[in-house]
Amino acid sequence: MKLAVFRTGREARLGVVWGEKVIDLNAGFKMLLKPPHPPRKALPIQDMRSFLAQGSTAIRMARRVEALVKRKMGDQRRVPPVLKGLVIDLNKVRLLPPISNPPKILCLARNYVSHAREVAGDAPLPQSLLVFMKPTTAIIGPGDSVVVPPNCQKLDHEVELAVVIGKKGRYIPSEKAMDHVAGYTIINDISDREYIVQKETQRVNWFFMKAQDTFAPLGPYLVLKDEIKDPRVLRLRLWVNGELRQDSSGEDMIFMIPEIITQISRFVTLEPGDVIATGTPTGTSFSTKQYLKAGDVVECEIERIGRLKNFIKLEKPIYRKR
Repeated sequence: MKLAVFRTGREARLGVVWGEKVIDLNAGFKMLLKPPHPPRKALPIQDMRSFLAQGSTAIRMARRVEALVKRKMGDQRRVPPVLKGLVIDLNKVRLLPPISNPPKILCLARNYVSHAREVAGDAPLPQSLLVFMKPTTAIIGPGDSVVVPPNCQKLDHEVELAVVIGKKGRYIPSEKAMDHVAGYTIINDISDREYIVQKETQRVNWFFMKAQDTFAPLGPYLVLKDEIKDPRVLRLRLWVNGELRQDSSGEDMIFMIPEIITQISRFVTLEPGDVIATGTPTGTSFSTKQYLKAGDVVECEIERIGRLKNFIKLEKPIYRKR
């Protein structure tokens, strides 16, 4: 099942993506409460995070809504009157980040052999996870713009598979790690490479490089894990203005997803809605020296998940009261 957060008016809604349509889950849950369907307490769904926090109960209800819609639609191409407002054409909605308020955005550095080689040469591969965090202010959704500070000269792209946590846990053993995964989405780990090595200290300033506003495009969908049996073999690609820059698969990973979850959960409690970015393959701007600039269009694609398109826009440095 493929989930999305979308907007048709002012209110954000949670939906199931079905082909070129999206099924409004809030409306669908109300339909299930009506006869002849057995009555049950409505599930409050404010956003994806609250949906995931309800675990298998919410997912079962969502599957029932999807099955009900498919049964009522049958072979019809047009949405019948009984489903008006419940089934909407995807091209008539605005997709938002699948998770806009994750408790944590945890990102892995140098977790692909090819990328580790392109940034560190023949240095030994990492023996343990290199993890940094991004704030929620870095998140933008499909079709949004990465806003580039005027002093940024080395803006980089990194297409990455993002693991979304669905079940709370601490000290999670590797054999139980996948039980805590809800599904997968795409993240573009935008970086300001000006801060990769500070000349005075010879150290990477991870915060300045990775945590700036709009530096975490996310989406377009959250695909539940049962749709993807082996995420290691998914093909990751990234284009800039239609030119293919990155093309690889997760088989190049140094640390696999269960090990990542096990190691991270030794230090922090993983919660529903947490996002873990698993690293990027070779082909980043750091190696090609083709840095992003205002006006560029960046598209990230991971097979079976979708394509995430964003624009690069120059920021005007004016004071903003938030």
